[in-house]
Amino acid sequence: MNLCMEMRKSDRKMLIEACILLFAKELKIDKNDFTLIVFSCKDIVKEHSANGMASPIINKVYSMVLSSRIDCEKLIEVVAHEMVHIKQFVKGQLQRKGRQTFWMGKRYVRSKVNYYDHPWEHDAWSKEKFLSAKIYKILSKENEKFERSQRKS
Repeated sequence: MNLCMEMRKSDRKMLIEACILLFAKELKIDKNDFTLIVFSCKDIVKEHSANGMASPIINKVYSMVLSSRIDCEKLIEVVAHEMVHIKQFVKGQLQRKGRQTFWMGKRYVRSKVNYYDHPWEHDAWSKEKFLSAKIYKILSKENEKFERSQRKS
């Protein structure tokens, strides 16, 4: 995986990068040959009614757009959700050919199926909490270490 981060805020950028690297490993796509370009956008919610989006650009190149207006907790969950979509694209489970969408080889007309009924969204929702919990566990351990070090001072 080749990761390109296109954003300004360094603390947020580091959190997103750490999440992506961990989630890629958990989803077993960290060794796959693809490029992920990550952008931050303040108007994505207004334009697309979403806090994040993952899309194929060209062969083996994908984009992830994240809202710059969400808090860190929500950001972790959105990155987890979008990384599941990236995995779906990388593994060929989810494909977009022109305006057509294919899930596990079956064609779906996205405009005729409610967003909440898309099977690729069910897959992403089922994994986002598990992935997010991995980050929260790491952050909790780091916080405990920090608090112990503060008590010793």
